[in-house]
Amino acid sequence: MAACSKCGFTLPEGAVYCPNCGTPVKGVEKKDLSADSIAGPIRLGLIGTLLSVTILIMSSPLMADLYFIPSFLSTIAVTYFSRTKRLKDAVIIAMTTYLFTEAINAGLVLGMLYVEQQKLSSLYGDYIPSLIDVLMYSISPITAIIAGYIGFKLAPEKREELYAYTREGGFGPTLLYRLRGDLKKFKYVLFGSYRVE
Repeated sequence: MAACSKCGFTLPEGAVYCPNCGTPVKGVEKKDLSADSIAGPIRLGLIGTLLSVTILIMSSPLMADLYFIPSFLSTIAVTYFSRTKRLKDAVIIAMTTYLFTEAINAGLVLGMLYVEQQKLSSLYGDYIPSLIDVLMYSISPITAIIAGYIGFKLAPEKREELYAYTREGGFGPTLLYRLRGDLKKFKYVLFGSYRVE
């Protein structure tokens, strides 16, 4: 239990003012990050979906069948750059990216057919699925988990810690540290003069 800095009275949990003398309780507060909160990973998964759909749209004239590759690459990128702390969060990011990308892709294809008033058979014509098509679409959920795991393992081990301090108007800006050293290491890795151990 904490004590008041002015009178020494034992403070109850969550007290803003001392019940004995009325002095405001000051101190550094850490953000309460719920262990079961999935809002952050889902938001990151939506960013991955945006990246994946962008890859699909930009490469659609070039390649016909990309299968799960855009979702795979965007999941690894988002998981790496977000520096997720738990494997569960990485898998949530991957699954969200895969599900929403597939839904948006199917919606775009069906919407295009609806606008042009064409049948689904006009899109595929005399297309017959090959064994590779069947295998690639069958392993897509497994590759989502693999992409989350790879992105989690590739992310740097030392992750930035978030600290918040209070002021009269509420929470102040978030303080980040170690970013300068990471950027310097990235520069050295890019130019080949730094060895990763």
